[in-house]
Amino acid sequence: MRLLAFLAALVVTLLAAAPAQAHVRATTVAVDLRGQGDGVTAVVDVEYDVLARLLGLDGVLSPDADGAAVEVPTEVRRGSLDAHASDVAGYVGEGLRLSRSSIGCTAADGARVELADSGAVRIALAYDCPASGALTVRSDIFRASDGVVDDTRTIVAYDVDGLRGSTLLDTAHTSVTVGNTDLLSEIPRFVRLGAEHLLFGLDHVLFLLALLLGAKRLRDVVEVATAFTVAHSVTLVLAAIGWVGVPGWIVEPLIALSIAFVALDNLLSPRTSHRLPVVFGFGLLHGLGFADALSVDGPLSASTLAGLVSFNVGIELAQLTIIALAFPALLFLRRAATRPVAARALTLGTVAAAVAVAGAGLVWFVERSPLLT
Repeated sequence: MRLLAFLAALVVTLLAAAPAQAHVRATTVAVDLRGQGDGVTAVVDVEYDVLARLLGLDGVLSPDADGAAVEVPTEVRRGSLDAHASDVAGYVGEGLRLSRSSIGCTAADGARVELADSGAVRIALAYDCPASGALTVRSDIFRASDGVVDDTRTIVAYDVDGLRGSTLLDTAHTSVTVGNTDLLSEIPRFVRLGAEHLLFGLDHVLFLLALLLGAKRLRDVVEVATAFTVAHSVTLVLAAIGWVGVPGWIVEPLIALSIAFVALDNLLSPRTSHRLPVVFGFGLLHGLGFADALSVDGPLSASTLAGLVSFNVGIELAQLTIIALAFPALLFLRRAATRPVAARALTLGTVAAAVAVAGAGLVWFVERSPLLT
């Protein structure tokens, strides 16, 4: 029964992290800068829930009586954005400051505020920068003093004055001068961002655990991990540079469905000859989900490519860490269950874990499907 308790506790611990919290620990802001000379445009993507908690918008995710996150209709969020567009534009415009030669740029009135297909709030701002010199960007969007996040990462992609690239701002580095980025200092930050994106993405973690539950040998783990890595790396890069685009309202429900499918497949189909193509196909979906945290518009540059590769390396390191911790533990339990009672307990525990993971995937599928909410 200890084996059963171990597996059940593992799944319950992970699922306990699923409900939405009133205080968000970390968030990512994406800034796309374009311009030549005096005119510079900035397109900023921010998380709706974080912005909503800060400005009092409607449609914030909140836990129900059972602790599960309750989705809200897209129309509610879009209507609230329309009603508070000036507040949203004012906050983001104040937090994103551009300057040339220490002379601040002026943000024009009439910023466009909309709800993107990914579910993020997209704010398009236009700046007048009449001074000469390189463009400097400073972002104080969602600073710790706002009281809604502990940490904010801001990905800045730019195509300004013929200079192209990307950089990552955080609490220790809140500003950058276009064209003046240090690749060696950027790489560790992008690696960390990739690792955190996978580790804090409960759906990706449960998908990996579902794969491990169905793996019997180390060879099985290597094969499915390789298929998943190759697949998500392809779509991550293609989506991040804008060559492939699939709306989040399509990708996110399918990612949830992939979790349920793999978990149930472990129970219903003891043969695994079909597993690799299935994992590869679902890996393509997960890569699109990873790309939500790292979008790069415009031509590739050395810094952009370094950021993409580093971000993906962070994902792989986190994935390997999960596999290195979980699979040996499962293998040990299987080999230790030599007595009939222990073997039955392990089987029941495995079934319970698979059912719990599948249930979480199906719940998320319903919550994320716009036609079902």
